[in-house]
Amino acid sequence: MKVFLKKSEQSKLLAFVQLVLIYGLVFNPWTTFPYTFIFIIICVLLVTYWNDKAFHNIGLKTNRGILKTIGMSLLIFVSIAPIMDFIIQPLVNKLTGEITDYSAFQSIAHNASKYTKYLFYVIISASIGEEILFRGFVFRQLEIGLPDFKYKTVVIVLMSALLFSLPHIYQGLSGLIMTFIFGLIFAIIYIKTNFNLWVTMIVHGLIDIMFLTLAYFDGLGYYVLGNDLFFGY
Repeated sequence: MKVFLKKSEQSKLLAFVQLVLIYGLVFNPWTTFPYTFIFIIICVLLVTYWNDKAFHNIGLKTNRGILKTIGMSLLIFVSIAPIMDFIIQPLVNKLTGEITDYSAFQSIAHNASKYTKYLFYVIISASIGEEILFRGFVFRQLEIGLPDFKYKTVVIVLMSALLFSLPHIYQGLSGLIMTFIFGLIFAIIYIKTNFNLWVTMIVHGLIDIMFLTLAYFDGLGYYVLGNDLFFGY
């Protein structure tokens, strides 16, 4: 019994150490967007394979129907996008007294080459990289590292959303809160789809593609339409 207990404690410690080290790569000063998350993807896959000799524990399962996964992802996207853009975003703006800072993306407007480049970068870094790290890997590590208790899943959801939001602090308080809410939504989707990371990847990707497309057409004002239409400010 003592041998198994010791091994279990070592596994919990190892899970936290691996999580801290790989999460820390998000803030490393040596790589930049999108290479940071390319490096993180490689590290997560290597560590996961070393731990499990497979990738299903981070949601990369191969027994998922492609059409069903795509259909489910599209349905989720069209369901949550209007709610987030026209209700949640304006409420967050009202609460914080500021509008999310998207100035970093203004250079994409009417710039086809930069738009195409950023589409590729965002798909790799955000929809694939962020989902592998903040949903797949974070969930696996916290599930192993935390003791079993009644609200363990809730705590994992909250922690994963918090870790997801912190790298987006450059978007201001409003952007930070919105990213945290999106983190909660992605985590809930991940759980409700029986830990199917392909779904969260597609939904995340669609949200980012929509954002970049609006940026290309100089239409980021879309995200403040709800302020005037529904909330009168």
